[in-house]
Amino acid sequence: MAKTIEFSAASFPSIVLREDLAHTWNDIGISQLSDAEQGALLNLLEHFGTELLRDFDVERVLLVKAANGVPQGVYGPAIFRDDDSIVLKLGANLFRVQQMSDRLILGNLRGKVTVTEEKDAAGVTYPKAFCSFVAPSRDVFKISISLATKELNLTSADLNATLINEESLVPFLRQVPCGSCMKMHELGLGEFQVQGITETEGEYGTSYKLHLADGQSVWARGNVALLLDSGWRPTPGEALCLVISHIEQTGDKYSVDCALRLRLPSLPNQSSSNHHYHNTAIAVEASPVIDDEDIEDDIGF
Repeated sequence: MAKTIEFSAASFPSIVLREDLAHTWNDIGISQLSDAEQGALLNLLEHFGTELLRDFDVERVLLVKAANGVPQGVYGPAIFRDDDSIVLKLGANLFRVQQMSDRLILGNLRGKVTVTEEKDAAGVTYPKAFCSFVAPSRDVFKISISLATKELNLTSADLNATLINEESLVPFLRQVPCGSCMKMHELGLGEFQVQGITETEGEYGTSYKLHLADGQSVWARGNVALLLDSGWRPTPGEALCLVISHIEQTGDKYSVDCALRLRLPSLPNQSSSNHHYHNTAIAVEASPVIDDEDIEDDIGF
């Protein structure tokens, strides 16, 4: 009997029990999931074909956002654009998706896009979309589509007209995140060794990403962004550390006192479980969800 498979919070309940979510962003491998949780992902993957799975990373199939070791979000498969291509992102893995008229093709799967309307907290209507991929077995996989709704002020009519006219969906999709990147206040107080700096051009100018020695990345802000905007860059091989001396929260906004230093860290870092925010008390509620929009807001896409 054919069945419909959705990737929702209920698909990965064991994430709530994990006590090893030491970072803000945590990769989860297939082997770390229960047999039942693996089943849904393996069922999807078996229809991709050998060619698509050639470089598949089995240790990075889900991304979990956590605070103080408690999961806040679980991010599963979703559809984005990668420059001029449509891709399905599964953890750190990208799979090319082809569009043929108003249908999407992924390996042995054929998909139809459905557009719905939702309302935000202010009551404003916005479009949501997902693709129902049908396997040769007649099982159906519902995959979320990441739309550039905020950037383009999209409406459901925009998307439906595109599908009816059999035009490309690429211009309406969000660019696939290039990696997990934290906001600076999420690091907490301390000193952090910087191993590299990259930059990206966006609608609002140049953004800088600091790549830390522990594998995490953080968006530059404040004094650090000001320094990098000036054109300054460290000499290759030169020791460099990020210093965060003060974090203050006002409402849902954060101010961060930070700087770069040409040396290795000399002070112990405050772990994510020991963030010290001034003039605030933060209560974290565990509410794991799969929502590709939240992750992009967090990492700057």
